[in-house]
Amino acid sequence: MKKITLAISGLVLLAGSAFADSTNIGAKLSYGNFDASGTETQNLTSDPKLTSSGDANFPFASIFLEREKEFTNFNVALGLDFIPLTAEIDKLGGGDGTDATVEVGNQITLYVQPSKELSNGLKVFGKLGYSRMSVDITDITRQATTAGTASTDGNTSKDLDGITVGLGVEKSVSAGPFDFIRLEASYTDYDSISHTNSNSKKLTADADLTAINLSIGKKF
Repeated sequence: MKKITLAISGLVLLAGSAFADSTNIGAKLSYGNFDASGTETQNLTSDPKLTSSGDANFPFASIFLEREKEFTNFNVALGLDFIPLTAEIDKLGGGDGTDATVEVGNQITLYVQPSKELSNGLKVFGKLGYSRMSVDITDITRQATTAGTASTDGNTSKDLDGITVGLGVEKSVSAGPFDFIRLEASYTDYDSISHTNSNSKKLTADADLTAINLSIGKKF
């Protein structure tokens, strides 16, 4: 249902030229911190067998499309941002735990972005959006122990959903084909996801992404 809602919203954005006074397109370069924590529960018991956490810093890029409407004292843009890249997380597990290779990427964010013009082509803006990222879990193995045999799990794919908030500034420029530049700080809080393997071991993970973003774009 969430996939359908996001797809419909994207179509409304692309078709909604009557709503917009301008259409904005651009590219965004970001540097982010992805922080994750998780628990591993043996045989669906209430007590976690293992709790761990970690984080990673990395650059990434995205493209965006917006429809922007001008009002008397402020503007409102409806936008769609797409990160067309994937990243592989190091193989997890070891010992008598669960091993897996995790790949994340292809995030799409639908957002609303109100802005207020100050002076000299400078704007401040906020952002509220809904994000979805694909998570592919492959090479899943559960080490054999005296408590049970090794698992024979197949690969699995899941969706990681989250709420994105941001705050930034925009400056009008005349730089070749580009009309504006933005600097923004953003934070995405993803919902928890879980996976139960063939040995009834439940893995649960929670994550968030903090990023600094530099964008350049053009208005039509």
